[in-house]
Amino acid sequence: MADVNWGGIFPVLVTPFGVEGSINETRYKVLIDDAIANGAQGVVAAGSTGEFYALTKAERARLYKLTVDHVADRVPVLAGVADLRVEDVLEACQSAVAAGCAGGMILPPIYAMPSPREIVAFFEHIARNTSLPLMLYNSPRRAGVDITPALVEQLSALPTVVAIKDSSGVITQVSELVQRVGDRLRVFVGYETMIVPARAVGAHGVVAMAHQIAGPLIRDYWDKALTGDKVLDDLGRDVFAFYRCFQSGAYYAAIKETMSQLGRDAGGPRLPLLPLAEEQKAAIAKIIADAGLGRWANA
Repeated sequence: MADVNWGGIFPVLVTPFGVEGSINETRYKVLIDDAIANGAQGVVAAGSTGEFYALTKAERARLYKLTVDHVADRVPVLAGVADLRVEDVLEACQSAVAAGCAGGMILPPIYAMPSPREIVAFFEHIARNTSLPLMLYNSPRRAGVDITPALVEQLSALPTVVAIKDSSGVITQVSELVQRVGDRLRVFVGYETMIVPARAVGAHGVVAMAHQIAGPLIRDYWDKALTGDKVLDDLGRDVFAFYRCFQSGAYYAAIKETMSQLGRDAGGPRLPLLPLAEEQKAAIAKIIADAGLGRWANA
């Protein structure tokens, strides 16, 4: 098994698009620098928040290389390597290895909704055919299947499986993961709203969305999670307010709109998502105003 010590905050970077629709590489580099300056201990390129499903294979490969080159060994870079076809997943893994990524974040097969036996066979096939260290990505809502703690324990025997990102949103599942595999795999949660309970049960990190908008907030929330500091209540209110912004439309479009309203423009989403409707933008503006989130814009 690859020896990794991943932990802390790993933001999944959005992919900024210009007016003509191409990747805005200059803006993307700024997001990388800001994330690291605000305490990110790793970054994820072309993950779900990065709209991997809307990128060409060449664009994903380019994004992996751009990220690794610009990070320049400051933190580990993980590549989002999920895809529909097994062959395309392996191609993404090969591109990540060629770019010098530290690992890949990988969903079970999308849409097919495989059985537990088929999930295991899929990850065994990937592990046999790439040297890339893998962070399993459990997202039942997106993938339609749940990589249960029992399955994760079985998969932890694969030599290249080194971590698990659990986006089930269920703290008892996270706790069971830590108990079953926490001595062998790095356990991450997929939502900053779960930082406090996840750290309490021994999770190692969070694969983050709001950090690239309000880095100091998420950094402080992570650092104080186990202290019992009363300021946690105030920080938590703001973390949950950001997530209400994200829920005001399709998640990945709403994240970009929230960034835009707070002066961190990353362009709009690509099809199949659309920029938010005016009433959705207004809903985000109201949450920002009511919660006073603007104070994090220049923090």
